[in-house]
Amino acid sequence: MRVLLIEDDAILRMILADELGEEGIEVNGLANAEDALILLGAGQVPDVLVTDISLGGGLSGFDLAELARAKHPEVAVILISGTAPDPAQHPLRRREMFLAKPFLPSTLAAAIRKAGQKE
Repeated sequence: MRVLLIEDDAILRMILADELGEEGIEVNGLANAEDALILLGAGQVPDVLVTDISLGGGLSGFDLAELARAKHPEVAVILISGTAPDPAQHPLRRREMFLAKPFLPSTLAAAIRKAGQKE
């Protein structure tokens, strides 16, 4: 299973990528949404997009998820954040889920496997 992980915290991104790799999940980790859009535009489409909601300056994880799904509707999305999104402002769409930080890497791996299952 291929995962695109967007997390602006370099240490957390590295830890998650390493732990997921040990779980047999292929991870490409990036720091921002703009770099992710370049990969997606080049045809590198993951099975699951895992993105932090707050990515500092630039596009948010919500923006990235919307843009990614517009081009690749089959991509499952896992939004991660220390703050739960307001469902009125950002309702979860089909094949999207939210995972609250902090979480164990094994919890994220289980969510990725669940999200990556084809309907």
